[in-house]
Amino acid sequence: MRSVPRVICAPAERVMLGEGPVWDDRAQTLYWVDIERGDLHQCNADGSRAKVTRVGERLGCVALRANQEGFIAGLEHRIGLLSVNPLLIETLLAPEREQTANRCNDGKCDPKGRFWVGTSNKAGDAASGWLYRIAPDGHTARTAGPFVCTNGPQVSPDGNTLYCVDTYGKTIYSYRMDGAGELSDKEVLLRFDNPAWGYPDGLTCDVEGCLWVAHWAGARVSRFSPTGDLLESIELPVSQVTSCTFGGADLRTLFITSASLGLEDPPKPEELAGALFAVDLDVGGLPAARYGG
Repeated sequence: MRSVPRVICAPAERVMLGEGPVWDDRAQTLYWVDIERGDLHQCNADGSRAKVTRVGERLGCVALRANQEGFIAGLEHRIGLLSVNPLLIETLLAPEREQTANRCNDGKCDPKGRFWVGTSNKAGDAASGWLYRIAPDGHTARTAGPFVCTNGPQVSPDGNTLYCVDTYGKTIYSYRMDGAGELSDKEVLLRFDNPAWGYPDGLTCDVEGCLWVAHWAGARVSRFSPTGDLLESIELPVSQVTSCTFGGADLRTLFITSASLGLEDPPKPEELAGALFAVDLDVGGLPAARYGG
């Protein structure tokens, strides 16, 4: 029988736009961001030892590093190396230096140590966002788009497919990816045509290659096959579900982030909006890929 989602962390200062969860299998620690407040959150798998680091600017995502502590991070208008204790940020590049209407959004690494990060139009009214690939040596390429809000991205377990989400377009695309990280053969994997599904947001893959997708304004996460067939959905007590990742000692816990943005006041305040949830699954995930730079 499927376990029900449980609340792991509901910070006293409600998270506005929780996103980008990543499980550090070495430290057995979960990290996630509050994009709007510029906060980096962390806790153990059971929600204990919760801590918040104030970064001081919008923080779209973080990914672990392979050879050092700390993260590569998508900040508001730059990509940087982020460390805590003490807080230090080293700017690597600003791929959209002149595009101040955008900010960095979701991002992840692939098994070859490359960082994939998307940008989003802050006003949500122009298709100005792109997906970028940043190699361990810093070489940067613009790869997919334009989208109003670029989400995902996620590489399949076999490393041959990259998934990218066009949130406002309610579409998840798949691309064939070669060994150099070049994308081709763009295809529509699935569209969120069902109004009850809301919008596709962050996603992750399990060991079987299936996608777990967060439904913004859809109050659920769903599992889809690699060909886009709906396999199951898990309902949540919040409407704005933002992203998910596998973690825990056996990588069989799905951690799920949410947002409270716009839900603070009547007529429909949500008590748990912005909380972090977890659900135990029969299928597991893979350790988070790390940036090689």
